[in-house]
Amino acid sequence: MSALRARLTVILLSVCLLFTGQALTAPQRAAAAEPGYLMVHFTGDSATGQMLYLAHSTDGLHWNDLNGGAPVLNSTIGTKGVRDPALVRSPDGSRYWIVATDLCVRCGSTYQNGSPSFVVWESKDLVTWSKPWLLGAAGLIPGGKNAWAPEAIWNPETNDYVLYWATNATVNGVFKYRIYYARTKDFRTITTPQIWIDPPGGTPVVDTQMTEVPAGAGNYRYIRV
Repeated sequence: MSALRARLTVILLSVCLLFTGQALTAPQRAAAAEPGYLMVHFTGDSATGQMLYLAHSTDGLHWNDLNGGAPVLNSTIGTKGVRDPALVRSPDGSRYWIVATDLCVRCGSTYQNGSPSFVVWESKDLVTWSKPWLLGAAGLIPGGKNAWAPEAIWNPETNDYVLYWATNATVNGVFKYRIYYARTKDFRTITTPQIWIDPPGGTPVVDTQMTEVPAGAGNYRYIRV
């Protein structure tokens, strides 16, 4: 991981957002077709809040809901709820994935008793999405419990994606959340997870994201403990 050069594959899409054609009015379509940012997100702990929504922005500050503010994807597998989604774009722009936490709080699962897997969708155009599938993650970690907050980046040095997330497990007698990572080419199977970020002592870490900015400005990594 120390040699990895991060690629921003999470939200930046260019030129034309094809999914806007049917659901939006003409002014909305025009605005959404501008280059900018696409955000996939959930809205809260309710049943409808734990579905996936899309929003578009041209400046990263002001956002417009797409699809009339209605959800665009709803999980029918696992806990039947999704949170913490990440939108992943292939290097050539020919394929997209959404990888999300499989967790439906207050509708069958809790923060303490979640899922060891992620929910994944695949698309070629951001309009038509595959049926969801479960991607095992925490179950590949000895004593691993929940799998939370997935993110993924393309690694040109190894020609695959690095998937990273938070799992709570006991390591050297300490039970807490740590950031693990694994490699994948298709988000259907992953390599054996490895610990990436492990703060000292009992301090947990549950979220992290890497972003590459334009040349000369440097790379950034954000974590939440």
